[in-house]
Amino acid sequence: MQEPCRDLVTLTQVKPTQKGRLALFLDGEFAFSADLDTYARYHLCTGQRYPIQLLEEVRQESGYQLAKEAAFRLLSYKSYTTAMLRQRLGRDYDPECVQRVLDRAEELGLLDDRDYALRLSRDLVRVKKWGLVRVEQELRRRGIGPQEVQEALEQFEELDPEQRIAQVINKKYRSALQDEKGCRRAVNGLLRLGYEYSDISRVVQNLREDPDYYSDPQ
Repeated sequence: MQEPCRDLVTLTQVKPTQKGRLALFLDGEFAFSADLDTYARYHLCTGQRYPIQLLEEVRQESGYQLAKEAAFRLLSYKSYTTAMLRQRLGRDYDPECVQRVLDRAEELGLLDDRDYALRLSRDLVRVKKWGLVRVEQELRRRGIGPQEVQEALEQFEELDPEQRIAQVINKKYRSALQDEKGCRRAVNGLLRLGYEYSDISRVVQNLREDPDYYSDPQ
């Protein structure tokens, strides 16, 4: 009696899933789910025997297609860094599929860590009034690389940190400078925003001595 070829398996059943995919059963056991387009492109048919290598190719290609659809859907709602999207997709898809998707998204201009870093840092500085220390921490937390972080911070080289600290104090902590407890509250708040302690102390001291020390802070 001839021994069956171990490199061939039978596609015994195909069942639609609730997510709109197709569940493939090989030799009676569930193997993986595939998207409709990939299944059709490989002309698969139940009852037929296929090389394991071919079906593995189907699995990988289908995983890539599904991951790509998920990535484009996520990117349609908001911007992601490469690291953020990799982490998000990595919950559901193989690393190889995720890397292919990231490469494709970069080719299409949907992922651009440099542009992301420039835009985010401007928002944090101008809108939230963060200091550059905290801005840098946030950029790194989102997985942006050192070169992109440095370039993003370089756009603020002309900003005077003392003027920015004075602006925040005049808006949020002006009355707090009247006593030591209020000063500590102001200092702690500015530290949380990411300003240097030495700059904060100097500005607080100057404003306590002369409320008009910083004219028209930017």
